[in-house]
Amino acid sequence: MLNALYTTIMTQSRDPHFYAALGVPDSVDGRFDMLVMHCYLVVARLRDGGEAAGELSQDLFDHMFRDMDHALRELGVGDMGISKRIQKMAAKFYGRGEAYDEALAQPNDVALIEAIDRNIFADATAAPDSLAALASYLRAAQASLASQSIDAISDGRVDFPKVSAHG
Repeated sequence: MLNALYTTIMTQSRDPHFYAALGVPDSVDGRFDMLVMHCYLVVARLRDGGEAAGELSQDLFDHMFRDMDHALRELGVGDMGISKRIQKMAAKFYGRGEAYDEALAQPNDVALIEAIDRNIFADATAAPDSLAALASYLRAAQASLASQSIDAISDGRVDFPKVSAHG
């Protein structure tokens, strides 16, 4: 179950449209930010799903960071540097999650666009159309996940919207 869920999230976060059409940096940081965004969406959906959903949310978070640990090791990062990097990555996850929570609670996309620009495009210049498209996608993904059952999500059957429909 957990592997299927994580694979679904990872696959969606790597959709080429994010990088080719929307200008998300096709880099380690850009891919990390897209993974964080999608994991955040699922974790946020699971937040109010009861005890089992809460446990799955924590398991998903732990799985993601085990995967990050493995990826850093494959990139040649030494044991001494991995722990500090993972701690920084976890802090980024929580920070981005808080920013997305606050921004998605707003009736317009101003704060959401600012959060996307600050987090996903920190080291790049984003086109206004790309920022608007990503904001539209995030709202659509949040709405889509809200309509999906916790059981389906737990089984890894997450239906994310098509990225290309948003920009």
